[in-house]
Amino acid sequence: METIIKINTDSIPPDFVDGIKKLFPHKVVEISIQPADTTDYILSNPEYTRVLQERIAKYEDKKQVISLKADELI
Repeated sequence: METIIKINTDSIPPDFVDGIKKLFPHKVVEISIQPADTTDYILSNPEYTRVLQERIAKYEDKKQVISLKADELI
């Protein structure tokens, strides 16, 4: 069994490890922590996808350099 849990670090409850122990009782587990890839989220929204494709096309045509702050992506 493989489980992927995506969670904001601000939302991790103190009993998170206990939950892992319940999911995988008496097992050796491998835990990998890394920032989540937001590509799926962006591409799941048709409007975000359209805007992204337009910006990529403008960049590739060398018509526009795109400069964004992280908070402008959401």
